[in-house]
Amino acid sequence: MKFVPTYRPRASALHTARAGVAAFFCGSLAFAGAIYQHPLVLAAALTGIGLAAVGAGVGRDVLAAARVALPFALLVTIINPLVYQEGNTLLVRGGEVLGRRVDITLEATLAGALAGIRVVVIIVALWLMSVAVDPDALLRLFRRISYRSALTASLATRLVPVLARDASRMSEAARCRPYPAGTFAVARSALSGALDRSVDLAASLELRGYALGGRPVRRRVPWSRHDIRIAAAGVGIVVVTVAGRMAGAAGVDTYPELHLELGAAELALAAAIVLLAAAPFAGRAARMGVAHA
Repeated sequence: MKFVPTYRPRASALHTARAGVAAFFCGSLAFAGAIYQHPLVLAAALTGIGLAAVGAGVGRDVLAAARVALPFALLVTIINPLVYQEGNTLLVRGGEVLGRRVDITLEATLAGALAGIRVVVIIVALWLMSVAVDPDALLRLFRRISYRSALTASLATRLVPVLARDASRMSEAARCRPYPAGTFAVARSALSGALDRSVDLAASLELRGYALGGRPVRRRVPWSRHDIRIAAAGVGIVVVTVAGRMAGAAGVDTYPELHLELGAAELALAAAIVLLAAAPFAGRAARMGVAHA
């Protein structure tokens, strides 16, 4: 269950902020990892995500995300030098496979490692959004566009942890038997239980009139101080990353030789990302309850 992101309400600025603002903040950190491949900027984005997770009280959950993302990063690091042989520094001179020569270069390996780190940043940032943003409130933003689609997605996000718990309990019960059932039998039982649960859920929703749901009434909720802080931090991260990209900061050339720009602009960009990610959680007021501006 620790590898299934589950939202739990907490008294933090990120949890208290409205869902759209909190999702934008997490997405801004993922955006920083998506448009840069400089290791200093990627490390700053990871640090910012870690500080935000600790400030929101979900540090352990995000650490589980890092464990899930690392195998994908390793896979990208291994595959890139196998399929792309550019680079001047030869590490391994391979033979021919299916008529194609396979040579591993240092530059291709480092490029794969940087791409793997970008994958880690994106996964961890989206994991933070999954554990710190209320999925019902987030999907409620789309119910005016498509009521039934929003309801279906909301139910799916709620049922994933429930089905994971059912499968875990079935597996534990199977191990208690004198002759434990096989993995296929446990999976088949979990799938059967999921289908039965879906039928019962559909009948319950129909009895409660969800099939006749129409366009909901727009509700205007004033912005709280946490909404303003989280939104300002997210906008600041996007502005800083885009401005740095347009200015040519944190440039990386991997082929034919690895070249990293490292100067005052790169240090300032990395420091700005870290500070902006941690700023909404600084001070006592950022960890108290809701207060409207």
